Amino acid sequence: MARESSTSREPGARPAVEAEDPLTDADRLDELAAGDDARVRAAVAAHPNSRPRTLQALAEDDDRRVRAAVASHDAVDSDVLDDLAFDEEWTVRLAAAGNPSVGEYSLTELLRDDDVRVREVAARSRGLSLDDMERAAKDDDGRVRAAVAANDGAPEDVLSRLSADATWQVRAGVGGNPASALVLLRTLATDEDWRVRAAVAANPATPEEVLAALALDGDEGVREASRRQ
Repeated sequence: MARESSTSREPGARPAVEAEDPLTDADRLDELAAGDDARVRAAVAAHPNSRPRTLQALAEDDDRRVRAAVASHDAVDSDVLDDLAFDEEWTVRLAAAGNPSVGEYSLTELLRDDDVRVREVAARSRGLSLDDMERAAKDDDGRVRAAVAANDGAPEDVLSRLSADATWQVRAGVGGNPASALVLLRTLATDEDWRVRAAVAANPATPEEVLAALALDGDEGVREASRRQ
């Protein structure tokens, strides 16, 4: 017999408490979704027990917090998620970009977003096509290139190019990426920036001989990172 929520079964339990209770059932969540409090509706939109049809209705909510919660939900319908990827609010598009279920076409558009925060999150997705990886690797903002550099789905030629990027965060992304080729890790282990070398030292794919050299690095942060392996 399923365990009943202690909060939702109490007479007069506050809607906000019920909406956040992991044991609140789908029927009660439907009732709460029709309420006037946007915070409660957002909690319903984030609740694991919410039905796909409930999420679909909340995807049209006037409050961006509610729509963003829907865009992050594991059970949101793919068509609803793709619509939210084009929402007028950047926070909603950001949530859609971070959902592993977002479609390839939507990801392509999110990589063209005016807000760099949206492009950065989209660039981390393993669902990117090779063409999208190439495009994101040429973004004007280093945060986006760094996100691609850390993406373990990035192809070898993209990682090779990014390993020579002028921005240290991008090189560190490649250095910490388990998908990086050994030749790149060996090269980045001698990078001029200690943070890049530390990223290589913390990479589980870095070979023992490189770790041994990094254990003798002149920077304590690099030596510490190598000792944690």
